[in-house]
Amino acid sequence: MLSGKAQGNLRGAKKMNTPKTWFILLALMLAAMAMVPMVSACEGSAGCESNKSSQSYQTPEVDLFAELGVEKPMPSAGPAWQTYDSSKNAVDDIISKSGKQNDVGRVIGYLKGKSERVVLYKGLDGNHYVLLEKDEKVVTKSVKATVLGSIEKKDIEVASSDNALNAIDKSTPTTSYELRKISLSEIGSSEFGTKTIYETHILRTDSWVSAFDPNKRADLFTEGTFTYDGSQILDIVDNTNSNQDFGIDRCEFTHSTRTTSLKGYIESHVIWALLLFNPPKHSVDAWISCSVTGVPGGGRAVSEWVSSGFGCFGTP
Repeated sequence: MLSGKAQGNLRGAKKMNTPKTWFILLALMLAAMAMVPMVSACEGSAGCESNKSSQSYQTPEVDLFAELGVEKPMPSAGPAWQTYDSSKNAVDDIISKSGKQNDVGRVIGYLKGKSERVVLYKGLDGNHYVLLEKDEKVVTKSVKATVLGSIEKKDIEVASSDNALNAIDKSTPTTSYELRKISLSEIGSSEFGTKTIYETHILRTDSWVSAFDPNKRADLFTEGTFTYDGSQILDIVDNTNSNQDFGIDRCEFTHSTRTTSLKGYIESHVIWALLLFNPPKHSVDAWISCSVTGVPGGGRAVSEWVSSGFGCFGTP
């Protein structure tokens, strides 16, 4: 049981803390009110859909080889390049014989001739190498990816549906391209000295600056490298990423690769929300592509709407 003095101290502490508590609660309430944007919260999905804005953009088709004055890739004579998936056992056998298991970052392609076999790979150091099997020996050769040139293009808006409440930021997406060539002319092969493949590095930038807070920015970088020989896509490296300023929450983020008989694709998806009550949300579905002859493409579809709730927890 507390002494009289201790109980007196406790009562004094309660009296002193009560005004402090109310002051803190009042400050928190005022801060929360200041964070609420001056818009009406949508009531359910239908209400938000009626406040939805959308845009579609597409990158103009560009002939990189023509613009850079480079001859287009054509399927060459002799054995065709094979992908790693279609030649896994043979490739793994050569890598094992070479002793380079811990150096191979990514296999790009495989060639099989009458008396020679070749594995082209990218090392963990970022450089390109060839494993040449010849006369029952496997030797490692360094090969260079020569940059042939680079250009940048802006998208063209193809569709728009805006409203006064949710006007989407009008910054035009940009895409940069870098064309590279990899030749096997100096690896010491008697069968594959004329073989050449190409890489196109593509970086697409889609940005969001909300009208509710123009001091905050979010970016989606759909990025990757396509390797091709004129008849097929040999490899796709996906380096897609995103970043956002403090005060913007990333609700969803996915990206993936796929190939068809004539093209390779990298597709990305992101949804952002401002960290506010009843925030605007912004979605981007973007893609970049490259054909087997090096013709790139790309585009995006974006939407913006007001959500009911806080940040990413708002619905929809």
